[in-house]
Parts: sequence; structure tokens; C-alpha cells
Amino acid sequence: MKLKITPAYVFTFLMLTYVMSELHEIVHTSVGRLICGCWGKRDFNAWELCETCQNEPWGFIATMVGPIFTFAMAYWGASMLKKTNSIEKQTLGFSLIFANIIFVRLLNIWPFGGGDEFSVLYNEVFIKQRTISLVVAGMIIAIIIFFPLRKAYLFIENKRKIWWIVGFCLIPIIVTFVTILVFLNSVLESGFLGEYWILGSPKIVTLWTAIVLTLFLLTRKNLVQLYNQSEN
Repeated sequence: MKLKITPAYVFTFLMLTYVMSELHEIVHTSVGRLICGCWGKRDFNAWELCETCQNEPWGFIATMVGPIFTFAMAYWGASMLKKTNSIEKQTLGFSLIFANIIFVRLLNIWPFGGGDEFSVLYNEVFIKQRTISLVVAGMIIAIIIFFPLRKAYLFIENKRKIWWIVGFCLIPIIVTFVTILVFLNSVLESGFLGEYWILGSPKIVTLWTAIVLTLFLLTRKNLVQLYNQSEN
């Protein structure tokens, strides 16, 4: 498929990216709530089990389900990239692969030396063997993300499509880093709407989630603009 980027597509894609990022965190905290019976503290991109559950032996499951959810969404997106599917479904599928920013899962390991996958291996499998945990986690993630990224690469018919893949992998990471980690977490740290509310989230997090979800649902048809009809 020939692709093109429009401002409307970029806006809706970013809303989808923010929604998937928040769902990733909600999966973490909700499973933590099921295991522990209480909500842990969280901000826009980090979470923890509640204080009375820090030594829960099954707590690692709450860590593990976040990446599982994210990879599942990317694979769901890859499954939509069939030529027999509608343009709407194909463009949604392509967008889901990258809105889940799966490449950052690998960057968390190399070069940053962290991430949920590493944490589980480091603490549950290769007890405190940091190097082994990093290597194995990196290999597992690389294998997992290869399939959806390859599907996306084969889906693109534009020249220099490798640069499309690079752009879709890296630009959402940069934008979400600035928006969520820098700006929104700074606002939360200032105390604005910082009271905890539903789903164990600060009010500002819940408000943000409602806004980006609403904007995505209202503009979701913009995703089809990724399809460059003028070249077909």
C-alpha cells in the first residue's frame, strides 16, 4: 500500500498512541489490584504495587501483563494487514503496530538497561543476574517485535520504506517522551489534580485518559488518510 501522512492522520494516530500507552498502565495496575486487593500508586508512565503487597510472590504477574498486552495489540494490528481486508481495517492495523511503540520495549533493554521484561527475568528467573537478564530479555523482545515490524515493512509500497519504518518506530517515542514523561508528569508532580480517584489513578491521569480516548473515537476515521489514493 502506498502511504501518505496528513495532519489529520498524525493527530488521530497520536491520540491512539496515548490511548494504548494508558491502557498499558491500566493493565498493570488492574492486575496488581486483583492480586493484592488494593491499588498501588502510579503516574503517567510508572506504577507500583500497593504498600501492603510489596512482598507478594505473584506480584511479578502484574509486571508481565503490561508487555503482553502491548505485544498482543501489535500482533492484532499485524493480523489486519491482509490485502483482502478493507482499507479502514488495514490502516487501523498498521497504526496499531506503531501506536503501541513496541520498539521502545527493545530500547528499554538496550541501551537503558531496564523495562518490565528485564525486571521479571532479573527478579524471578535469573535471580539478580543482570547481564544474563538483559541479554535474554533483549533477544526475546527482538524476536517478538520482528514479526509485526516485518509485516508492516512488507505492507508499505513506498520507495525507501525502511525510513517509513524508522520514522514510525522512533517519532512516537520522542513525542510521547516529551508529552507524557516530561510535561504531564511535571504537571502531576506540581500537585495539580493529583488526588487519587477511580482505577487507582490521579485525577489528572483519568482526565487525560478520557480526553485522548474521546478525541480518538471522534476522529478515528482519519486513520484511513494513511492510504495514498492519489497514487493508485
